[in-house]
Amino acid sequence: MEESPGPETVPATAPAAAGGAGTLAGQVAVVSRGLGMLAVMAMLISVNYEVIARSFFGHATVWVTEVSTYLVVAITFIGAGFVVSRDSNVRVDLLIGRLAPARQRAVISALNWISVFVALIVLWRFSAFWSESLESGTRSWSLMNTPLWIPQLAVMLGLAGMIVALIGTAGGGLAARAPAWLALLLAGLSGTGLLEPGWSATAHIAIFGALVFISAALAGGVRTVLPIATIIPPVAVWFVLTQDAGLTAKSLSLIGILFLLLLAGLPVVFTLMSIGVLSMIFWLPPVTLNAIGERSWSAINSFELAAIPMFVLMGAILVRSNASTEMFAAARTAMGRLRGGLAYASILASGIFAAVSGSSLATAATMGRVAGPEMMREGYKPGLGYGVLAAGGTLGILIPPSIAMIVYGPMAGVPVTQLFMAGIIPGLLMIAAFSVLVLLWSLIDPDAAPRGQAATLTEKLAAMRGVVPFLVLMVMVLGSLYAGIATPTEAGAVGVLGALLISFFRRMLSFGALMAALEETVLTTSFLLMIAVGASLMGFAVDFLSMPQALVGLIDQMSLSDIGLFLAIVLLYLVLGMFVEPISMVLMTLPIILPVIGAAGWDPLWFGIVLVMLVEIGLITPPVGMILYVLSGVAGREASLGQISTGTLPFVAAFLAMILLFFALPQIVTFLPSVMQ
Repeated sequence: MEESPGPETVPATAPAAAGGAGTLAGQVAVVSRGLGMLAVMAMLISVNYEVIARSFFGHATVWVTEVSTYLVVAITFIGAGFVVSRDSNVRVDLLIGRLAPARQRAVISALNWISVFVALIVLWRFSAFWSESLESGTRSWSLMNTPLWIPQLAVMLGLAGMIVALIGTAGGGLAARAPAWLALLLAGLSGTGLLEPGWSATAHIAIFGALVFISAALAGGVRTVLPIATIIPPVAVWFVLTQDAGLTAKSLSLIGILFLLLLAGLPVVFTLMSIGVLSMIFWLPPVTLNAIGERSWSAINSFELAAIPMFVLMGAILVRSNASTEMFAAARTAMGRLRGGLAYASILASGIFAAVSGSSLATAATMGRVAGPEMMREGYKPGLGYGVLAAGGTLGILIPPSIAMIVYGPMAGVPVTQLFMAGIIPGLLMIAAFSVLVLLWSLIDPDAAPRGQAATLTEKLAAMRGVVPFLVLMVMVLGSLYAGIATPTEAGAVGVLGALLISFFRRMLSFGALMAALEETVLTTSFLLMIAVGASLMGFAVDFLSMPQALVGLIDQMSLSDIGLFLAIVLLYLVLGMFVEPISMVLMTLPIILPVIGAAGWDPLWFGIVLVMLVEIGLITPPVGMILYVLSGVAGREASLGQISTGTLPFVAAFLAMILLFFALPQIVTFLPSVMQ
């Protein structure tokens, strides 16, 4: 279940904190954190109440589904200020990471000001959308008949809080930030209609840009203004020059600008928002700017997305408990004196942990801390030891539950339960493939993987107690799902309840660790779903220009064979995986790829598993392989980033081989779902 970099795994470094608790930005961060954590707890309690009341007492509620949906919205937008204050938005630091510290701070400050400008436009248009809902009295279609302006208020306040936090991180004193505060006030008042200056949309945007630029100049001087001038004017000029260009030129322009902004270091969420907003300004009719509000709301106004914070919380609780250490000890004991036994144990333990936590980064970070030092003490070569841990970490997305599958399912119209079932056999086969690779590696280079320590049958049986908590959670999560007790969305909350009960009775989780798990859940959920909002804005422009349909027509004209099309898609994701975080990749590409898949006549269920595997490869390929950074941080001096990256290459080859196998024999993927229907 991916991909959820916690606060400690974000590759970029903020130029400054959002301010102390006494500043406005600092207070926003505190409130954002607190309200986000409360929303997570409220969702956990309400969803479990629904499952228990419906399944055991026959009293289904009429409010949990809708309330949980609004809690997802609240966590996403209200938590955005906290995300910004912790610099937890994912960015590609391939270039800015090479700059001197002072220059890096100036560039990131400039990027923050660019983010402020984009966020102001989104707030301005969403404020108008909210005001319209309030005036028209729009209500939900549910039994609750909720006035929609109430949950939509969380979006507007969350966007305002995010902008305040962005201004706080951008640097400069109060006087320097004054124009930006004025722009924020203007965006809210003008959007809601409390201030009606009669300006055109172009005038609004120009004023926002001018005020933000003045603040950037006052706060950072030339060192901050220069990066802004290097990025924004050329991009704007290119949009102007291509206004009357054909669809092919516009499509290539969007791709080029996407990579330009990503490589410049602009956070993924604001990169996607920028492309959507700029397309509406320069290429689409001005009225399309009104779609920003509706798209921002509809992108995450879905009960299915409530599974994300619940599964993230379950993984965060497991990471902070001692259960993973005991489980690895059990796997290690089971391997006995087998050469490379610790490597096999790491693969097995990663698979078990992934089947419960569902987070690749959580799996890699946990097993890296638990198994990495053990393998280094036993004399394993760093390439094999940490290569195995990197490969094992990727199982978190493939073996159900999986955030990537939860995101893919609704977009592709595939039931998440079927995706979960389809991932089981490929997940087990990947465990087998990794094990075979370790066997071959140890045969070719016996020094890379020494023998383990022998254990008696009694010791092995005693060590199996470490697996019991995970077996219990697997039964609770997957058992409740396939027994019909809980939906895929609800199964995560059931798993969190199980993890809390197990931790409580085993005394494995402190109150502080629980608070840290809740914090991580807010950070991860907010940054992931804000990316979904950005992808929705970009997707509007892509759909309006009919780019997916044009791509389908182009592929049809090229008369590519199935294998040719498949290899082209594999190559696309391999290249993207070198630069883009996995969930971002899924959200960015699906609006374009799904029509291609449909035209090719491929089963979207089968492709969902292949897609998950392709984005998994991105987790362990440089330069932005998130797992590589996680393990590099965990390993310290025991293994360099280069050694870890080199060690993962054979496992990348194994991934590609298995993907080709699943292409040749798609029945491997679709067999279990067909049996369970």
